Amino acid sequence: MKFSPRKVRLKDEREVLLRHVAVSDAPRIIEFVQGFVYEEEFVPLSEGEFNPSIDEEEHILSNYIERSNSLFLVAEYEGKLVANINVDGNQRKILRHTAVFGMGMHKDWQGCGLGTAILQAAIDWGRANPELELLFLQVYAENLAGLTLYRKMGFAEHGRIPGFFKQNGRYHDEISMHLRLK
Repeated sequence: MKFSPRKVRLKDEREVLLRHVAVSDAPRIIEFVQGFVYEEEFVPLSEGEFNPSIDEEEHILSNYIERSNSLFLVAEYEGKLVANINVDGNQRKILRHTAVFGMGMHKDWQGCGLGTAILQAAIDWGRANPELELLFLQVYAENLAGLTLYRKMGFAEHGRIPGFFKQNGRYHDEISMHLRLK
C-alpha cells in the first residue's frame, strides 16, 4: 500500500518530509544507521553488526516497497535523513495481519516531536491498510522515552522478558507491546 509524502512541522518549528524509502536510498540508509546506531544505548546491535553492502540494502528496501503489508518511512530535513521507521509485515498466511516495527533517529532530533510524527504516520498507514490489524514491538525496559511515546500512542504492554538483551556484559529486560489497528 502506498504512502503519500507529507511535510510535518515539529515543536521547534523545523519542517521535515516524511516519505516512503526508495531503493536508491540504500547508501544513505546505511550511512544514516551507521551514524547513530552504535552511539544509542537502546539499539540491540554491537559495533560492526550493521554493515550491509549496497546490494544487500537495496534488496531489503525493495522488499519493503513490494510487500503490501510492510512500510519503510524516512524523515528528511534539508535533504538529510534524520529518522526512520520500518513496519515489517509478517509474510506467513496466518500472521499476515501482524507487523513488528522499529524506529531510529539521531539524538539531536529527540524531544522535538519527530518520534510522534513518524510513528503516527505509520499507525495511520497501518489503519488504512486492509491487511494489517496488529502492530507490535520490543523495547528495552530502561528506554523511558520510548516507553512514554509508545504508551502515548496507545500501545499496551503484554509481556516482559528479564535479561532478554545482553549488552557489554549487562542484562536488560525487554518489554513487548502491541497496538490493535482495527
